[in-house]
Amino acid sequence: MESESTRLLIAPHVQATLLAEAIQTAEVGFLVWDDDRHYIAANTAACSLLGCTLEQLLGSVVGERTVEGKELVERVVRGHGGRGRVAFERFDGGTAELEYLTFSTKTAGLPYMASVIWPAEGAAAR
Repeated sequence: MESESTRLLIAPHVQATLLAEAIQTAEVGFLVWDDDRHYIAANTAACSLLGCTLEQLLGSVVGERTVEGKELVERVVRGHGGRGRVAFERFDGGTAELEYLTFSTKTAGLPYMASVIWPAEGAAAR
């Protein structure tokens, strides 16, 4: 038998709110980008890992700060996602390595790509 608290939790607007808050406060970065390879959304951790503000990140091009650049992005898009490690130049001037998991998704019914990022194991920011 379904409890009252379970009925409340399964409501779509409650689930959307819980997931949105979990993503925004997660310790891993979460990024969403469009077909033109521009960032359209990011959580606080993503901005911290990339050394930027949300305002600096939005509209910038995916891969433009990585060593492999657009070539890596195109390989990931062709494969509809992937997992890997990437070296990049932070917006604030340093360099770092991140691991990522990228996948196709839909937001508001539209197709996008999303990436989860975290510091690469054994790598230190420089």
